[in-house]
Amino acid sequence: MNSMLIKRLLAGTGIAAAMLFTVPSAQADEQFSAAQKAEIDGIIEEYLIKNPDVLLRAIQNVQSWQAAEKSRQQSEAITPVWDALVADSSVPSVGPADAPVTVIEFFDYHCGYCKRALDGVMEIAENSDGKVRTIFVEFPILREESATAARAALAASKQGKYLEVHQAFMGNRGLLDEERINELAEDAGVDVDQMNADMKSPEINGMLAQYSAMARSVGISGTPAFIINGTLVSGADMERVDSLVQAGLEKAS
Repeated sequence: MNSMLIKRLLAGTGIAAAMLFTVPSAQADEQFSAAQKAEIDGIIEEYLIKNPDVLLRAIQNVQSWQAAEKSRQQSEAITPVWDALVADSSVPSVGPADAPVTVIEFFDYHCGYCKRALDGVMEIAENSDGKVRTIFVEFPILREESATAARAALAASKQGKYLEVHQAFMGNRGLLDEERINELAEDAGVDVDQMNADMKSPEINGMLAQYSAMARSVGISGTPAFIINGTLVSGADMERVDSLVQAGLEKAS
């Protein structure tokens, strides 16, 4: 490990400051002259060149701390979002509100991975004997048509047809333009004229804005994303989702 690499790693991780013989940086500035600091840096550099495993362990410790801190901050951000979505009866869901396990999915109707995850999501939602609640959160981020489809689904929810429309939109192969949205909604038994009127309501626009803000606040930038009893799963990792659901059911039993 060469000298220049050592210096870069020290600068990037802040290890040099931490290794100044446990002397706080403010005190070090007062107690050591420029020449003394240079000499200390040289001693540290020489030691690390001879013992590179020490530096590698220090870097690993810093990385572990950073990962743990990121996880802690994310967990703190998830809690208010989780609480709000679980308590909000206007958010489309399947399953009892008091179910021991809750699965929240953020999705986009033009997301291929969301479509692939649909069967697994519906399996959990429909075959859990009332022990799992699945909450569907519209997060249209891929194209303008996604936002139109999301508004249509939320409008259909006012007619008690959310799940039928959701599955129809997810099962569609191709662009969900206005014509196709109306066609699928009508096939699902929706009053299309009423749906189109409701799509323009400030309420639905407000819901989409709120869902987007919630997703961003917990670091969700892609779809699908799941929160299972407070734990975030990014991507269509249904094996991980199923594992967390089973763990929640076992804990509740």
